[in-house]
Amino acid sequence: MSARPQTITQSENDWSTVRIAATPDQTWAVDADYLHGRLDVLRKLGAHYANRIWLLDLVSDIMLVAGVVSAFFVAWWSCIPIIGLACLQRISNRRMAGELAGKAAQESTDAFLYLYNSGVLWLEQPTNPTSDRRPRFPLR
Repeated sequence: MSARPQTITQSENDWSTVRIAATPDQTWAVDADYLHGRLDVLRKLGAHYANRIWLLDLVSDIMLVAGVVSAFFVAWWSCIPIIGLACLQRISNRRMAGELAGKAAQESTDAFLYLYNSGVLWLEQPTNPTSDRRPRFPLR
């Protein structure tokens, strides 16, 4: 029985994964969806990171309520673009949570180890062929 490395395919979880290119031979990935759901993990990297995401989520929630209210008081169709913008803002907030964690991991070894040990950060398959000329065994 041979061991196979477990990797996440590109199409499976691409929109909620932020990739960090450390060297040409390796790429690290951060699970942005998990970080957005658990702001306490992001708060240990820096309170301002979690506060920024929380404030932008609050703005997104206010936009959602404003979209519903505008359907009653302005026009029935006015809720469509406002709710669409609120959903785009929420998706952007998830992505930003991953990017902030990736930035913190690149700047601090403690943050990198904390994210790696918590399972939010993992090593993906190399994006480029390896730079050394030694023969490698193919992964099957």
